[in-house]
Amino acid sequence: MGLSGYVSEIALVLQTIHHLFGIEAAVFDTGAVLIAGSQKYLEIKGTTVHKPSIAEVIENDEVTVLCPGKMESCIGCRFSSNCPATLELLKRITNEGVPVGVLSFSAFSEDEHDEIITRIDYFKQIIADFSNLLAAVLKNAKRNASANDKNQFSAISSLFPDGLLTTDVDGNILDINDAALNILSGTCLKSIRDFLPAELSEEVMSGRHVVNQAVEIRQGLTVALSSAPVFSPLGDSGGFAVRLTAKQTVISPASKVSEYEKMRGGGAHMESVRRRMGKIVNSPSSVFISGETGTGKGVLARSVHYEGNRRDKPFIIINCANIPESLFESELFGYEPGAFTGALKTGKSGKMELAEGGTLFLDEISEMPMSMQAKLLSVLQDRQFEHVGGTKNIALNTRIISASNANIQQRIEEDRFRADLFYRLNVISIEVLPLRDRMEDLPELLDAFLSKYNYRLHASVKGFDERVIQQFNRYSWPGNIRQLENIVEYCINMADGDIVQLPDLPPHFLKEVEAEPLPALKEAEGGVIRDLLNKYGWDSRGKAQVAQALGISVRTLYRKIDQSRLEK
Repeated sequence: MGLSGYVSEIALVLQTIHHLFGIEAAVFDTGAVLIAGSQKYLEIKGTTVHKPSIAEVIENDEVTVLCPGKMESCIGCRFSSNCPATLELLKRITNEGVPVGVLSFSAFSEDEHDEIITRIDYFKQIIADFSNLLAAVLKNAKRNASANDKNQFSAISSLFPDGLLTTDVDGNILDINDAALNILSGTCLKSIRDFLPAELSEEVMSGRHVVNQAVEIRQGLTVALSSAPVFSPLGDSGGFAVRLTAKQTVISPASKVSEYEKMRGGGAHMESVRRRMGKIVNSPSSVFISGETGTGKGVLARSVHYEGNRRDKPFIIINCANIPESLFESELFGYEPGAFTGALKTGKSGKMELAEGGTLFLDEISEMPMSMQAKLLSVLQDRQFEHVGGTKNIALNTRIISASNANIQQRIEEDRFRADLFYRLNVISIEVLPLRDRMEDLPELLDAFLSKYNYRLHASVKGFDERVIQQFNRYSWPGNIRQLENIVEYCINMADGDIVQLPDLPPHFLKEVEAEPLPALKEAEGGVIRDLLNKYGWDSRGKAQVAQALGISVRTLYRKIDQSRLEK
């Protein structure tokens, strides 16, 4: 008997996949005939599948489709070039060693795509386990139809790293895997009523789907609970499946660093940055990150937060250059009702209060008004603050990370930044070098941005022509990583084929590359600047005179001093 004889059993497994893992799934036989699918899959893709795609899986055992509609096996498919899926995992199903069909996992939204792509190995294991489970279901169904339900859920409960258990209609536990036993260690394990609040127990047993409901099992242990009703092949209620996930392992977009925003680069400098970061992620000490604009200071700040023990607490950002001086204090510290004209009647919590227990990231700290610098220094010294218009002290339990692309020492010399505040902020200092000083990281960065924009733009560009790489290597990248990312996005939009060619590069970029001075000229330029600095002085006044003599801005002068690594 083919798969068509086990539609009820297969539908039961797909129902379990969907409700416990949020995956849209479908099963096809070897002739590419749909046997069963989740509701959303059927609504979006229908019941017809492209036969060559199924044949490819039958032949290769498993296939990962990162660009649906643009793979070779997609040629001729009705969804070619406009596939509604953003990612697909496909796995062969066998019965007693003979291929009988294909199991498909599909993502149809950005959230679903990110959930799978950030844990791709985990979901590859899941689809392999369910493929094996379907094989067992077919085998058991053939041998003993009356034992199907018990055998299926016993198999399911042993497959996953998350806690999984099944119950009868009264909530009595029938099967439980090792992960759930570990989570519930020290708890009575006869019924879900023994470890769940009465309200939640009733909700599970009502048959409603529960999704990632936070529940405290015991002091210090909170889990995310999901549940789904289980039906027999005849449609009768057979109990419930319950999934328990340790709270800290639940991934949500608001509490993780995107895969595309991780620190990239395997060169010596970035390895050094990562080593230093690893030593201080759990420290409460203030961190100051320096580097040119576009080098990834914000990415580093997020990494320090999300890889440390504050990862489950807020990460709050203030860009000090974007807040008017008159609003800065209330934005940072919050205010009491009626504190000033136009204040909300309810008052408002400030960013420092919102970051309680977590991290406050003060970006472009060099632009903070002098009046606020004195108040921030006082707060950092006393570890407490007040709302504007308030009298109650609020304890500060927030880690401060600050960053600047400006030369803080110059700002101090010019009396535009307080030296005593900088000492408080600069307990741990990390510099992120510009891209031109770590070009060994270029290949990894290009691969990361290629993957990012292939997905976002539904493209399938595979790489860059060697002549394009030569242009990249010759350029000095004044805009650093951010500029590189923008140019890669432009190239993928413009590319006609699967390889980026010279005509696909932005015209302004090609002009700038042509205008780049040769290495010998750069060295000569550095010598001229050094001579002028020796003449006019290395202090801020002398540098202003040098910039005027050269006909460039002071900011450009500082960039050229850094590029040439000039020192007094």
